[in-house]
Amino acid sequence: MLKPLLVASSLIIVSGCDNNLTAQQAEHAAKPVQLSAFEQYPQQANNLLNNIRAKKDAASLEAESAELVNLSQALLKELIVKYPQCTAYLDALSEVATVISALPLAEINSDYHGDGKLPEFDDPVCYHGKDLLVHSATVQASARLGLVEQHAYQNAELDIIEVIAHFEQVVRAFNN
Repeated sequence: MLKPLLVASSLIIVSGCDNNLTAQQAEHAAKPVQLSAFEQYPQQANNLLNNIRAKKDAASLEAESAELVNLSQALLKELIVKYPQCTAYLDALSEVATVISALPLAEINSDYHGDGKLPEFDDPVCYHGKDLLVHSATVQASARLGLVEQHAYQNAELDIIEVIAHFEQVVRAFNN
């Protein structure tokens, strides 16, 4: 009689622990892990690069590149805190961040890739930070136009490859 009682009580204890563990697992799964912009940016850039290479539709590429623009804005804010000498340069870019992708590609190239509408900067890290946003916005603008020709996809691919390289430079700057 003692043996069946011991087995029954053990099963109750184990099942109670199992329910508690399941509840904890469900609670943990319900809370998504919030990644920093530094963690999200390379993931988003690589996803976008893969989707450009797969020649996904322009509308989805536009949305993905817009997300990369948003993430780059968060990174620019952090860059300004660590490198205050970049403030004027990156603030000027941040002021147009929400509308830059609506500009004609030639204007984006001359005014922002070529720094025509941006103030001088003293530290190369400022330039690397700027290109996180500008190249992403260039892809967004190209996708908005439809990426109708093969070379448009190739240019978008090159822009994102460059974004990834500039991101690596920004990470190095933060680790110094």
